[in-house]
Amino acid sequence: MCWFILCFILFLLLALVLPVVRANRLLKRKPQDHHKLCVCASDIISCSNVSLTKATFDFPQHTVVLDLSFNSITQLLATWMSTDLNQLQTLLLNNNNLTFLSSEAFVHTTRLRYLDLSSNRLTLLDEFIFEPLEKLEILLLFNNCISQIDRSAFHTMVALQKLYLSHNKISRFPKDSPFKLLDVSFNRIKVLPVKELRAMRAWLKKGVYFHNNTLTCSCELHDLVAYWHLRELSSVSDFADSHTCNMPGKQNEKILKLNCSEVKNLKKEGYLEETMFLDCDTRHKYMAKRWVLPGNMSANSSNVLNGTFLKIEPLKVEDSGVYTCYATNDSLSDTLHITVVVFNCTKRCGLEDLKTAYTTLGTCVVSLVLILVYLYVTPRCCSFCSGGNTEKDDTGESLHSSTVSLPLASYIHGSSLFPEGLQGKTTESEFHSLNALGH
Repeated sequence: MCWFILCFILFLLLALVLPVVRANRLLKRKPQDHHKLCVCASDIISCSNVSLTKATFDFPQHTVVLDLSFNSITQLLATWMSTDLNQLQTLLLNNNNLTFLSSEAFVHTTRLRYLDLSSNRLTLLDEFIFEPLEKLEILLLFNNCISQIDRSAFHTMVALQKLYLSHNKISRFPKDSPFKLLDVSFNRIKVLPVKELRAMRAWLKKGVYFHNNTLTCSCELHDLVAYWHLRELSSVSDFADSHTCNMPGKQNEKILKLNCSEVKNLKKEGYLEETMFLDCDTRHKYMAKRWVLPGNMSANSSNVLNGTFLKIEPLKVEDSGVYTCYATNDSLSDTLHITVVVFNCTKRCGLEDLKTAYTTLGTCVVSLVLILVYLYVTPRCCSFCSGGNTEKDDTGESLHSSTVSLPLASYIHGSSLFPEGLQGKTTESEFHSLNALGH
């Protein structure tokens, strides 16, 4: 009896377990039926918040929008989609648990224009992940754990306009990618490519967000932020208090309050006879521009290049003043003031003045050296006769000294100044020698 009961229980267990195992095998072999879990509305399919752990659906090829957000998907493998979705333009995978993206994850969705991978657990972006997405325009990667980005991760995305990378662990600014909007706020970036950012057009600058990073304080950084704030570029003016930097002993110092020189309106300097180009770098891309010269005179259209650059040549002193560019379109307006200063000389004048100053200084130094040489190194006459005995001869020495100092007339008239014993004994040759010494 006991054996019979035990066999019956085992039979029941097998009857319950086998269908479940078979169903699981079928699910593994075949994609899930999206009709049972997703909501379909024409070309939009929403499978949001249905506790998915894997994305292995067989979606119709006419799908344009696919929403897989707010699930528990951890990996996006190359086999997550079996057919090409050539019409798919929007893919939402935000708020999942994604930690891995296959390098072939998007080979079946090459026409994507909008991809949301935000609020996941991604840590790195490899080189080939986004290679098939040449038509992608908007990529959302904020609120992940990304710390490494391959330098060429976005190179093939030629149509990409907006890239959101805020709230990650990025330490390097992706400077090789000029986007219309680049958000790298709330990361760990310490250094910005200031020169590259300065060279960007204003309508691109206003879309670069880098507030709340661990930037190192410098006056170069202050000048960049201060000028953007002066131009009212939204990326800085909207987050003025959030632009902070760190210095030894001080954290989260406001960049605009650093002890650096004040940044004023744009200023350009030039010299006589040069050619100067003024750039109407506006905050918006497509705008009609008009230049106004000092004295409220409109610029000649022949001096405006490409509708943007004002050409001034040759520069004259009277060209100094404030030049204004007015940019307008149907709904926006922007005004740019540029102060021009023309020095009253050619570019070489400063070098010539410097050369003259150095020449004068050199002349003074040489003169001073010659004076010192004359005062302290002047040759002195030797008190001994050349070629004679180095020992003193009192009689000869007194004779020599007396004859050198006597006038010539004394020798002629036989002056009594001659030492005694020598008067009347001076020979003719001695007289001529004395005469020469007197001269």
